[in-house]
Amino acid sequence: MRLAKSLILLFTIAFGILTVASAKDNPDSYSGKWVLDKQAARPGDAPNNLETKMKQDNSGITMESSFKEPDNGVVPLLYLGVMTNKLHLATDGQEQQTQIGPFMAVFKTTMDGNKLSTDWKAQINGDPVEGHWVHTLSDDGKHMTLEIKESSTHGQHAEATLNFVRK
Repeated sequence: MRLAKSLILLFTIAFGILTVASAKDNPDSYSGKWVLDKQAARPGDAPNNLETKMKQDNSGITMESSFKEPDNGVVPLLYLGVMTNKLHLATDGQEQQTQIGPFMAVFKTTMDGNKLSTDWKAQINGDPVEGHWVHTLSDDGKHMTLEIKESSTHGQHAEATLNFVRK
């Protein structure tokens, strides 16, 4: 009986390791740990030490991010949702509300091949703000590009591209 439990535990651990390894090696999956590519150009206001762990499953994509807080304590509006500790995006195109810090945001995400497109809207101090993200996975699954656009009704508009490598 003890041997049977040990074998079950061993097979469970082995299966778990193989599952994680195959998700990491699967070029069609966003799952894994992503860090900003130090070799690529990046905007001056890009989050420092940004790392994102992504888990893709049938319900969508969950992103858990860590980053160095800006020295002034203010996250640029452009990075609303990018610089958040945890965010789940359903990829079925349905709108979903999520609290991002003091703001309530609405996200709508779809997946088309290697592209994950998200439109979002929020109210910041009574001012409507909206944005668009496109995560693009490279053919080999080792690189990911995040194109970010944000605009408000007061004419503010910003864009940035962040390049990630899978770790």
